[in-house]
Amino acid sequence: MRPLPFRPSRTQFLSFLNLALVVGLFGCSQPPISTPLELAEGDVLTSHGDMMGFLADLQSETNGFTMDTIGESLEGRPLVALHFGEVGEGEDPSSGRLKVLIYAQQHGNEPSGKEAAIALARDLATGADPDLLEGIDFYLVPQVNPDGSEKEQRRNAGDMDLNRDHLPLSTPEVAALHTLYNELLPHVTLDVHEYGFAGSTWVEAGLHKNFGQQIGALSNANMSMALRTYAWDRVIPQMKEALAEKDVFLRRYLVTDGPDARFRYSTTALNDGRNSMGIYHSLSFLIEGRNGLTVESDIRERTRQQLETIKSFMRFFGENAGEVATLVDRERAVLLGEAPPKEVALVMDYVPDPDGPGLSVGVIEIETGEERDLTIDAFAPKVEATVFIDRPVGYVIPSEMRQVIGVLERHQIEFQPMDQPAAATLESYRIVSVTPTSKEDKEFLDVRVTASREEGTIEAGDIVVWCDQLATNLIVSLLEPQSQWGLAPLPDFVELLDVGSEYPIRRVLAIQD
Repeated sequence: MRPLPFRPSRTQFLSFLNLALVVGLFGCSQPPISTPLELAEGDVLTSHGDMMGFLADLQSETNGFTMDTIGESLEGRPLVALHFGEVGEGEDPSSGRLKVLIYAQQHGNEPSGKEAAIALARDLATGADPDLLEGIDFYLVPQVNPDGSEKEQRRNAGDMDLNRDHLPLSTPEVAALHTLYNELLPHVTLDVHEYGFAGSTWVEAGLHKNFGQQIGALSNANMSMALRTYAWDRVIPQMKEALAEKDVFLRRYLVTDGPDARFRYSTTALNDGRNSMGIYHSLSFLIEGRNGLTVESDIRERTRQQLETIKSFMRFFGENAGEVATLVDRERAVLLGEAPPKEVALVMDYVPDPDGPGLSVGVIEIETGEERDLTIDAFAPKVEATVFIDRPVGYVIPSEMRQVIGVLERHQIEFQPMDQPAAATLESYRIVSVTPTSKEDKEFLDVRVTASREEGTIEAGDIVVWCDQLATNLIVSLLEPQSQWGLAPLPDFVELLDVGSEYPIRRVLAIQD
């Protein structure tokens, strides 16, 4: 795709000049090069144009990475992926290495991840941190939402929250990210965000959050417990210890509506970046750095803490690359094997753990500036699934359901148009009731169905999605009407849940000889 016309700003011109002088004076042994943020006067964010120019010049001068356009934003700004990692002559770029994908700034008003990604690219390309790439085949998407960034708003130019679009993939930005993900199938992913520390319910209580850097791991009940446990027991504790030496405090990511509300460890949602990739048994994470009172305020310290957290993350996986690759490959083989888990969880929520430790969080008294710990009584750290379904052989989708088929195509899920009728054991649903209720402190549709089985026929022209593929858990979650994180509850698909009607997607339980 053709990039937008580029005109260097004063900041970018100075950055280029700085780079040229460094290369000229020091040749291959290059000291650090200043990023646009580092050269700016005051708290000035790096524009998309300045970022693109800086990265292009950095790549040209150092030859330290490749940069490819993976798509365009709604307003036509290029989305790029940087690829780092030395490859020997005749060697497959991915052979023997742990594939790691990091992407930043899905939300336009959370810029510190993008600024940290630019600095990370500089440090990797100039060899300032050579250990970070040992054993890693590394891909970096520094900015997913350039349109929102230019407007300093959370959503993209179409008023869509990109981190709520990872099921339908209706936005060009998220669709491009998932195309890259499916091409790479990385072992490890990291989604970089910021959290607000001065929400209205906190300010009304006279408090600001003082949670430091936060990290979330896999959380959906359908994800490998071995991967989840590895994240909780190995990755996060070692990162926390290493970051303390950098004056960065790390804790597990907490979500709450206020100091007196329930606290939980993030979400089980499949429509966010981390879990939408973790459903393929990637070891997926997100980090949440502290935002500012404004988008720009304290941006240098925010960027420093994000950069240190990302580097700590990369160091862990570089040092444990073989172990992690073996673990992820083993868990994916289970999904692709002859005996994947029989059941798939459709509905889940966070619940208290009476045997677990309590919770306290750091807060700052707004009036006095005093820092203290706040003890939390309503803490729900455990995920409990309450509705399950047996995994079918596949699903039959009428060919006229183009909207559903389009989602499968964007996820690169394999499906088969039937060229001739096939006898099969089929299961159909009738929608009995749809009741608004609450899960994870948000609106949830409680769907009740009746099921009936028959020895029937899959007609020629019907679309069949077989479940013997790596996306098996995603397929079931997407297509079941009771699924909390499926297509049916989404606004564009909710007509599938008409009470009293037959659900148009049927389950294939067996194919007859």
